[in-house]
Amino acid sequence: MTHPSIRRALSILTACSLLAAPAALLTGCGSSNSDSAASQQTTASNAPSREAALNPYLEATNDYNHNIVTFDFSIAPSLDSLRKGEHKEHISLPNFENLKTALEAARSDPKVAGVYPDIDAAADDLLAILKDLEPLATKLKGYYSAKTYMTDNYAQSDEMVAQFFPLYDKFDAAYDKFDAVVTDRYKELRLAQIDALRSEGKENAASFLELNGKTRELVEMISGEQVDKNAAEAKIGEISALLEKLPSGTGFLASYKSKVNSFIGQVREYTSGSPDPKKFNNVIEEFNRLSSTSSNVDINELDGKKK
Repeated sequence: MTHPSIRRALSILTACSLLAAPAALLTGCGSSNSDSAASQQTTASNAPSREAALNPYLEATNDYNHNIVTFDFSIAPSLDSLRKGEHKEHISLPNFENLKTALEAARSDPKVAGVYPDIDAAADDLLAILKDLEPLATKLKGYYSAKTYMTDNYAQSDEMVAQFFPLYDKFDAAYDKFDAVVTDRYKELRLAQIDALRSEGKENAASFLELNGKTRELVEMISGEQVDKNAAEAKIGEISALLEKLPSGTGFLASYKSKVNSFIGQVREYTSGSPDPKKFNNVIEEFNRLSSTSSNVDINELDGKKK
């Protein structure tokens, strides 16, 4: 199973290419008489409003996931020690407050509510838990910040922790469900965007977005306990083929292409031998660098360049 912090990192990176792309590129779609194409046309024609409705949820998950990934070095040990009943002088907990505020804002926005009923329902499930979890977590953090344990020998901490983990475990499961459905809806929009770009003759921009998706798929493929090296190499072949389609360039585009090759190199280093957590961390770090660089590439310029 994928480590929670890795899942969070992948979720952050999933959102980047869609948010970086202008809404205008989401309009229009190639014509076809098939039912699946008709479904894509509907998605593409509604894409600007659907993207606007999805963005608040993407931003909410990005903010929460980024916090978890960035501070995993302190949050994970704190949760582990609290669950074991250990008494520490300091604790670090996820930022439930920001997530709760963001979800409440999304649910009260008339431009968001009702566009994605499954996301709305998952958000409501989360908010029902956060209603009790967020103030409890805030109180627990305040207890440790004030060093109240020095006067009551951790008595209040033990009481709060006993309430915290049943809520947190429910939250964690509900959040995974919420995060997954947001990602699924994002993928639908991304596919419609790629289809629209190709129908408009913007092959380079379409290849760029498709390539971003496949790099994420590759990380997911190798993040489990069993790694299919042949499948990973086949995915690398797909990535390399898309990379070849991109125009030559300087600046961010050249840097992006270099990062793709570095990412492929780290993946091959990891899959060449027995699973090594350190080598996998190198894959994730290179993936993060690649994603950061990809967000700087202006896809509007890609089809104005010559190879």
